[in-house]
Amino acid sequence: MNLPKERKKIDMEELKKLLENVSDTYSDFVHSIMLDARDYPEKIDEIKDFIKSNPSATTSDILEWSTTYIHGIDLDNPPELILTDDDEDDEDEE
Repeated sequence: MNLPKERKKIDMEELKKLLENVSDTYSDFVHSIMLDARDYPEKIDEIKDFIKSNPSATTSDILEWSTTYIHGIDLDNPPELILTDDDEDDEDEE
């Protein structure tokens, strides 16, 4: 979904103000959610609605919501991690 540039700019400015007013806000949090909004512009209204509907939400609450509803990761049942040792191949060469 492509939003008109002017509407997107206004939405992003409003979102930034909302994020800056979260009780325990910090710059990396604002940056992270702004990147989500940039990458998923169709979700901007949902992000703003969540913050407005939950005025006492903390940064952790908003990041949890973003992880679940934007990135599709269920924090109660996260995907299995596959750990690899990138240095393993280097040891064989020595």
